[in-house]
Amino acid sequence: MDGVTYWFRHSAEPRAVPLGRRFAVNGLRDWGLEHMSESVTLIASELLTNAVEATGTTKAGLSRGERETLPLVAVRLRVCSRTLTVEVWDTSRTLPRMRTPDADAENGRGLPIVTLLCERWDSYRHPSGGKVVYAMLPLVRPTVVIAREMADGAGGAVEPDPRAARALSPTNSRRVSTDSPGWNG
Repeated sequence: MDGVTYWFRHSAEPRAVPLGRRFAVNGLRDWGLEHMSESVTLIASELLTNAVEATGTTKAGLSRGERETLPLVAVRLRVCSRTLTVEVWDTSRTLPRMRTPDADAENGRGLPIVTLLCERWDSYRHPSGGKVVYAMLPLVRPTVVIAREMADGAGGAVEPDPRAARALSPTNSRRVSTDSPGWNG
């Protein structure tokens, strides 16, 4: 089950955020984990926004030439030991810190949102440069499957969801780029 990975990279610009959300939805769908899309896409969006702000530009409508000069950001989804991990890499070595935003502040809410949605988040400086911020979520079965099992009298002993088994299959590993996203593992 280890090593089931799906990743995406893009220039560090605002456009990377909606593309990263779409990437996450597609990866979860490929693995049969669509029911986790809402939390995972919000986490990916918040972490990508932070990465773009830390290393790229917030200017929209860049030309191709301008985009090619920007550093990269990357997102990786990994399924390992009943956990889905959302990782975002960027070129900044400055680790994020939790802030308490003022009520009228326009930013500063990303990590508190991530904290509410995941089991654990953390960050580290990558040995080859930059940093990785990650959030870990337990793999969960859709509520519909649990309700159906309860109606069928399955009680506490429940067979694994076949969609989760498909997600755990090493043959479901896929990349959307031919180059390394910037980290190993």
